[in-house]
Amino acid sequence: MTPQKQPNILLIMADQMTPFMLDACGGVGARMQHLSALARRSANFTNAYTPSPICVPARSCFMTGLYTSTTGCYDNGDPYHSFIPTFAHYLTNAGYDTALAGKMHFIGADQLHGFRRRLNTDIYPSGFIWSYPLPPEDSPDYRAFDFVPQYLAENIGPGWSKELQYDEDTQFKALEYLRYAPDKPWMLTVSFTNPHPPYKVPRQYWEMYKDADIPLPQIPEDMDAQYSDFDLAMRRWHGLHKRGDEIRDPKNQIAMRRGFAALAHYIDDKIGALLGLLDETGQRDNTIVIVTSDHGEMLGVKGMIQKRSLYEWSARIPLFIDIPGTAPCTVDTPVSLLDVPATLVDMAGAQLAAPMQGRSLLAAAQGADLPQVPIISEYHGEGIMRPSFMVRLGDWKYHYCHGSAPQLFNLAEDPGEWVNRAGDPAVAQIEGELHQIIISGFDLEKIKSEVWDRLALKKVVNDAMAQNGTAWDYKPDADANALFVRS
Repeated sequence: MTPQKQPNILLIMADQMTPFMLDACGGVGARMQHLSALARRSANFTNAYTPSPICVPARSCFMTGLYTSTTGCYDNGDPYHSFIPTFAHYLTNAGYDTALAGKMHFIGADQLHGFRRRLNTDIYPSGFIWSYPLPPEDSPDYRAFDFVPQYLAENIGPGWSKELQYDEDTQFKALEYLRYAPDKPWMLTVSFTNPHPPYKVPRQYWEMYKDADIPLPQIPEDMDAQYSDFDLAMRRWHGLHKRGDEIRDPKNQIAMRRGFAALAHYIDDKIGALLGLLDETGQRDNTIVIVTSDHGEMLGVKGMIQKRSLYEWSARIPLFIDIPGTAPCTVDTPVSLLDVPATLVDMAGAQLAAPMQGRSLLAAAQGADLPQVPIISEYHGEGIMRPSFMVRLGDWKYHYCHGSAPQLFNLAEDPGEWVNRAGDPAVAQIEGELHQIIISGFDLEKIKSEVWDRLALKKVVNDAMAQNGTAWDYKPDADANALFVRS
């Protein structure tokens, strides 16, 4: 790529947006007019994965290009070190104005991680308060989160939420930035919290989907016998160990999928407005646009909900890269959200101070062949509290949970991940290869101890901050004297 000057970069992220429900990704459910139009001019990475199927760890990987086990960011109450460079640091040093509108779920005192400024605060707390284990079921203090109500028809439909309020604020601030874009290369990250539940939907979008014909997941009668130890732990954490039948009720499955589709459509209109403003202001021809998500959502597949799972509906994400003047292409080689930071650094013409564990996708987005490498996703935190991995290589996908029986799927033959080939002598070679990637590439004992050892330390800090009434939440500059007409 040899533009006359550094391109602007608009990076749009939606939260918990599985590609299997988006028509722009070949799925069935949400009608994504604007994302589909972008797809027709983009590089479409059809097998993109989250590096961790939960918000904060995934976003730490997204910012740094490093595995969550490298940053030590294991759950939604974990920070990562401020001395780890992010793509925002690199692009700042390359001459970019770097700004963030919306959610990035930074934990800890560093609420910028390289961005020059944030246009609004984050939607979630910045402290360590979302770090907690799940005690044994026979423990007197046993509890699990009950996410089930968010997925019941009685709680889904037209309405308003703090999440919608947040995305309206994020969109307003992002559009304002683009209307008055700086006179230098800029990199704007716009991160929406929808279509993450709750599935409260603006009425106009709910009406679009209330009678939609959306396929529902097929759940076999012996589903309970097919769950792995990891699945059972996640079901307990989500509250499904006691209320799983409610999630399997077609009435609730219809409601959750329609709610998701309607909110994805809502986000698509936000994307359309951002791209439309680029056209209106003459910036589109020198702006690279990237659209992705942090992780997916099970939406009743295998009788499960939420993320935190290593199955496809939770682990797969959309990823589109639109480079002006570049022919569209489809890239079926598996890639990771972990690859985006190196790609951004490459786009800016910057040099890495230290290697990232992700790789640049710039050449692939321009039509070059992309070699196969193992794509890894990790989940070690809340609900499981031990090392757990997914490895995708070619058609094969391996699930490893420390101390439990593994799973091995051939996605070309078994895209629904129903036939566990682990232990099959006919595929022992590939199983051994994928297993070796994990045990030789990661310090499993270190992960196993760290996820527990730091809980007591964070509790001390949480308790003291509560006593002191202190918080790290970002406070954007809102000097009223500088707004609107003052002279």
